[in-house]
Amino acid sequence: MTSNGLPTCQIAPKLGLGKSTISRLLQDLLPDCPIPSAGCPTKLSFTDQHCILPQIVSGKVFNAVQTTTHINFIIPNAISSQTVRNLLKQYSFKAVTNKKSHHLRQCTRRSIWLLH
Repeated sequence: MTSNGLPTCQIAPKLGLGKSTISRLLQDLLPDCPIPSAGCPTKLSFTDQHCILPQIVSGKVFNAVQTTTHINFIIPNAISSQTVRNLLKQYSFKAVTNKKSHHLRQCTRRSIWLLH
């Protein structure tokens, strides 16, 4: 069944065993055979991921929302900006946060201090 490409979650009910038991047995009996992957396929292919990165590095887009808008024109299935944020985090990009500044200027704060 593994050679047919069935994932462990589909093999387990047919044999009446748990998914982790099937996975463990496959590792023990067939160490060279790749373990069928579980879960959802990735939303962005390798090519799509490498289409996003040059846009950020070159400065054509500045944040995940702009990048999402750009990539949604290219790929058939729309993705969310959180997917792009996760991708950028995977490639060690960091979000730049602005420092909070006081709304009062220095001279105004000094003038208020002198009034008290």
